[in-house]
Amino acid sequence: MKHQVNDALVAEFAKRLRSGGPLGEVFPYPPSECDFTETQKQLIKEAKEAQKARKKLFKKTKAAEPQPAPKAVAPKSPVPPPPKAFAPKPSTPVQTAAAKQQSLTKLEKMFYLQQERCFFCGEKMTLAEANIEHLLPLSKDGKRTEDNEVVCHKSLNETFGDLPLKQKFEFVLKAAGSFRCPKK
Repeated sequence: MKHQVNDALVAEFAKRLRSGGPLGEVFPYPPSECDFTETQKQLIKEAKEAQKARKKLFKKTKAAEPQPAPKAVAPKSPVPPPPKAFAPKPSTPVQTAAAKQQSLTKLEKMFYLQQERCFFCGEKMTLAEANIEHLLPLSKDGKRTEDNEVVCHKSLNETFGDLPLKQKFEFVLKAAGSFRCPKK
């Protein structure tokens, strides 16, 4: 025997579907044992389509979790609910995971490990002034690995361009303590 379902329960179920949150137990019986009206079936179908569209959009953008859809309003049924109507169960509270601590970028990590100092001149610098320099330039078969990357002033990185490692150090060593980054 199938059991009739209150419009409020269907509206709650549709709302949970649209938001992408946990569905929980909305109906007092498994959905396969519920007798939905055509209007209720249509509301559930629209909610499932909205959920699919939301997931598809999320996959395309690969952005942060989108905001939940606005609350769904159940259409008014021309037929009053049956006398054995059940009140909707309270929705399961969504447990938000603690905000994930964002990882440091490669530049931030190296900047910290070099104690906020330029690799070549040793002066303190801000993160905005910093840039990753490849000791062996990428254009000369250098790799993006920790042993080939250092943090230096952006202006020095631009100045060195794709000079080979030997010429970079020759330039710094010839300055014999008087070397200064060409800050802009």
